[in-house]
Amino acid sequence: MTATVRLVRLILRRDRLRLPAWLVGLVGLMAVSAQSIHSLYGTDEAARAYVATVGDNPALVMFAGPGYGFDRPTSGVVLVNETMLWLALAAGLMSVFLVNRHTRAEEESERADLIRSTVVGRHAPVVAALAVTAGVNVAVALGVAAVTLAFGFPVAGTVALAAAIGLVGMAFGATTAVAAQVAGTGRGAVGLGSALLGLAFVVRGVGDVRAPALSWLTPFGWGIGVRAYAGERWWTLAGLVGFIGVGTATALALSARRDLGRGLLPERPGPAGAGAVTLHPVGLAWRLQRGTVLGWAVGVFLAGLVYGSVADDVETMMADNPQLADYLAQIAGASLAQAYLATAIRMLGLVVGGFAVASALRNRSEEAAGYAELLLAAPLSRWRWGLAHLAVTLVASIGLVTLGGLGTGLAYAQTSGDAGQLVTMTMAALASAPAVLVLAGIATLLFGWVPHATPAAWAALALFAVVQLFATVLRLPHWVTLLSPFGHVPSVPAEPWRILPLVLLGLLAAALLGVGLVGFRRRDLAAA
Repeated sequence: MTATVRLVRLILRRDRLRLPAWLVGLVGLMAVSAQSIHSLYGTDEAARAYVATVGDNPALVMFAGPGYGFDRPTSGVVLVNETMLWLALAAGLMSVFLVNRHTRAEEESERADLIRSTVVGRHAPVVAALAVTAGVNVAVALGVAAVTLAFGFPVAGTVALAAAIGLVGMAFGATTAVAAQVAGTGRGAVGLGSALLGLAFVVRGVGDVRAPALSWLTPFGWGIGVRAYAGERWWTLAGLVGFIGVGTATALALSARRDLGRGLLPERPGPAGAGAVTLHPVGLAWRLQRGTVLGWAVGVFLAGLVYGSVADDVETMMADNPQLADYLAQIAGASLAQAYLATAIRMLGLVVGGFAVASALRNRSEEAAGYAELLLAAPLSRWRWGLAHLAVTLVASIGLVTLGGLGTGLAYAQTSGDAGQLVTMTMAALASAPAVLVLAGIATLLFGWVPHATPAAWAALALFAVVQLFATVLRLPHWVTLLSPFGHVPSVPAEPWRILPLVLLGLLAAALLGVGLVGFRRRDLAAA
């Protein structure tokens, strides 16, 4: 464990901007959610109306939880059902990225060789990464507790909710520490950690719908099993602590059984020669991103199915909740079902915006790893290399938006009996495509001119999401909503199409992409 404290200080120094961004984002999301739910479901009647409409819907149980406390609903029960799993999922993702960044990714970049050549214990890097991850999750839990208590939610339930979110995040940090010992590359480790996170979420969902015993095989099941605001069961938190301890011990034991820079699983050798597709820049870019694209495609399509499955029941859901009905009605002068679908499409667009940013920044990760330098040493221009990756980003982003609308339309057509909704919702989703491409343009602009500032693209996405989703709740002036590209997208199908704003957004996206590539041509290649 020698030099663990010094490594903790190094991690905090390197992530002095990244960690506060995660903290502010997660706590801010809880603050906005708590304020909204407190105002919409602050009475027992409103809470009972909520339970009456969502309690028996398997799709919502899959994505929200088993509904502990629905027999005696309160605003706290609604808060848990609406936010707990998603905040725990976000905390888990934060932990996956953080642990991988300071363990396996450090070995792949060979910085770990330099650090380990000094007086540093073998287990110190893993312990330091887990210690920082635990500290950030504790900070998130404290922040969640503080903002929730500020809106008057009961103390016991708030403590249980915050502790469960923090411990679930730590659990997936420990899981990623194990994955870092098993995988052969940093990208493989983060992929394995993220896959385990997604698998745990799906298994928990299937368990909550069909076989409750399955839920207890995942950290999510233990976290939500604390029953915050519904007769707390504190012993489930001890189960999460035990999971974290076993994961940490396993990671340390495995780290002593492998060579630095190599995983326990042997790397699968690739083909001896490149195929015809990968010899082309676009083919290579697709080969590098195809797994990510397919994963996002499945997730976006399933999310669309969930949104569309409840659209036909919106009128009933809002009958006993005039506050929420008023909120949706402010979107456009249309029926509640149309306003709901417009909101769902907007949310799917924001989700795909996350893919667009990640995909557009793949150029940056290839450059930082040194792969771009190798390719550009061949007869390959910077224009062709950059455009190849952007082509995948643009086509995949439009395809994902279409898939989200297709899933929404398919489910809504099934429940409403109107087959025409399949085409209507697919076309409505395409209205968000220019705004999504603007996000890709912002990421490309930063990559081209200030590559070390590319995380600002994620900050822009977070800002746009807050503006679009919570403008009414936060009583933001109209001009603030127009700062987001999504603020210029017509709320189809709740309002008519407006082509001019979409054309202007498309031109803005093209300009940002072009200027970004010009900047990349004019600067030196940058290291990590």
